[in-house]
Amino acid sequence: MSNRRQPTGVPSVLSFPSVDLSRRRFLSGTAAVGGLAVLTACGGGTTSSGSGATIDTSKVDPGAGKALQAIFGPGGKAGGSEVTLSAGMLLAITGQGSFFGKVMSQGAKLAAAQIQSAQGITYDVHIADHKSGDVPTALTGTRQLITQNNIKILQTSYGAPSEAIVPLIAQNKLLSFNGGGSSPGQVGKAFLWQTRMIFGDDPAPGALAWIAKTFPSAKKLAIVGTKENGVAGAKTIGPAVWNQLTGGSVVANEQHDVGATEFSSIIARIKSASPDAILTFSFGDDVGYLVKQLREANVKVPIMGIEFTEQAAKVAGATYDTYNFATDFYDPKNPNPWNKVFVAGHNAMWGAAPEYYGANYYEEVFFVWELVRRVLANGGDGTDTTALQAALEKNPTFKSLYGGDEKTTGEVKFNPTDHTISKPMGVFKVAGGQPVKIADIVKIAAGSDPTKALV
Repeated sequence: MSNRRQPTGVPSVLSFPSVDLSRRRFLSGTAAVGGLAVLTACGGGTTSSGSGATIDTSKVDPGAGKALQAIFGPGGKAGGSEVTLSAGMLLAITGQGSFFGKVMSQGAKLAAAQIQSAQGITYDVHIADHKSGDVPTALTGTRQLITQNNIKILQTSYGAPSEAIVPLIAQNKLLSFNGGGSSPGQVGKAFLWQTRMIFGDDPAPGALAWIAKTFPSAKKLAIVGTKENGVAGAKTIGPAVWNQLTGGSVVANEQHDVGATEFSSIIARIKSASPDAILTFSFGDDVGYLVKQLREANVKVPIMGIEFTEQAAKVAGATYDTYNFATDFYDPKNPNPWNKVFVAGHNAMWGAAPEYYGANYYEEVFFVWELVRRVLANGGDGTDTTALQAALEKNPTFKSLYGGDEKTTGEVKFNPTDHTISKPMGVFKVAGGQPVKIADIVKIAAGSDPTKALV
């Protein structure tokens, strides 16, 4: 996956309640398969499924099932109660990005349990570890999910691993979703759908438009990123948009390895260039180390990022209060009725409030449930991934945790041509440890007036 990170400008930090789930819970379900860790959903009070995984329903509020039926429709046969789908997840269970694998799998497992409580489909979760972005491991893990777990659905993550498995997805007609590391190399690929905006590329114009408006004297921009994600944003979109907005230029454009914790050389070059603002496409813990070391080096200019995680905030400490971010951001306080079911369920099952990535992977399971319902309503086979995808293409609009209000759920819409998605985006600051949206931004076409990205 390449996980999405949040940017920052001058103030703020974003902080979510800690997701305190021990890796032991994951490792206890590990099966040694060809030397690769392949895990299955597990837990007490579970309902066994046909493919060997189990779904933990012991901590699902009985009222959640009725609430979900009110939102999505009745359970039973029409709701897919006779349909079992073996689903794979290709995640960072170990390595620098293990936080992402943890919260993503939590979201999917909660969704599977809640849907079963609503008398919907049985969604068996099998997890392969790509070790935080290792491509050969990702290929091996995906093949094992296909041959040994007979998966039909795949939730993938990170950019490079997901791009590498594109042929396997197409060959095996795996209906696949990526809610973490969307990247240009995944766009328009058969059976692969992005459930978040393209990392870095889509929010960059709005992020830069906010900087230009908030700091009108800023002319010199420094960019920091990786080769993993947001490459177009760093190399082409960012420089072009900044020049359109300010007439200025990019005075430093630095790259680092994913998982970096030491940025002294990059910071020295940035200080030498004397930028007026910094835009970073770094993600995970990396951005926490970067922000902390920039501030400790007395770099005081605004820092804008593309994502936020609590882990990075812990790394950066108090310095993260000077970080802003721009992205399609999930708000756990959103009062929409489905989001309330999700937040309450996440707290009950995992003992912590949900965050961005968990929300995305939770949503994806419900997208699958909705597609099964549509196919069954037309007399089709709810396990036929070709039919499921055709149903998505016919009606690409779905209920969402994003947006909405106290009475209605939000809504997202896929683009049937390039398999991307449209979701709300914003620029955020952090006040008192909580995210506060300070501007709405929208995706714009290449070459368009970037001031239009700032609503």
